[in-house]
Amino acid sequence: MGADESHVGLKLFDENGFEHRITVRKDNGNIDIHEVNEYPHEPEDRTDEEQRIMSQVEERARYTAQQEFPEADILDPMWDPEHIDRGIEALVNYPLEQFHAEFRDFYEALDDPVAYLGESYDSVEDDSFTITKSYTLSPDDRIEVVDDVSISYRRTDGTAQRVGPFREPGEGVIVCGMPWLEFGDDYNFAEEFHDLIVTHLLAQIRDIYLHMGEEPPDEYKVQGIGKRDIHGDGIGET
Repeated sequence: MGADESHVGLKLFDENGFEHRITVRKDNGNIDIHEVNEYPHEPEDRTDEEQRIMSQVEERARYTAQQEFPEADILDPMWDPEHIDRGIEALVNYPLEQFHAEFRDFYEALDDPVAYLGESYDSVEDDSFTITKSYTLSPDDRIEVVDDVSISYRRTDGTAQRVGPFREPGEGVIVCGMPWLEFGDDYNFAEEFHDLIVTHLLAQIRDIYLHMGEEPPDEYKVQGIGKRDIHGDGIGET
């Protein structure tokens, strides 16, 4: 690894043992150089498998560079496992009574976002919903502010819609985002929802490792909804 004021240079090996030479910008995580002799230079000339490998190696390069230079702005914090771990610890230690009060709107919106919005069911695309709940950590990793739920979706006419607050990613911000879930009548909010959200954050960390083409540590090998879009085989959708 080499670095100057603006870039980090790395050499990484992929699953086939091929060497990749990558240069990452410190200020935004952009990949300025990605050289490898064994795959086509242009993305359109690569197979899907080759493109997957190239993308995963780039994500691993960003993660490695961020680890080496923690003050740099390389990763979106919600793609940094250490950041999400802080959020999990804060959520586990948050008083359950406060959690039930602050996160009730998240449960209700996940269960029936259409009714929550006041839209008609035939005016929205069922599979387009992302229901989001964000909270902010204090410097000592306690939950400081819990935002109201927000919902993004598409109408059947193709227009994108968003309601509720939108929080920009940043230091201390933890974002939970899931599709429409439709809980059954026997679902017990008071007993089950806290575990669902903790598992969702663990699954996000699981998917960050898969996004880099790496095996997740055992503590993150959970079944649940994590990231909605990763480089790989789609396990993040399960």
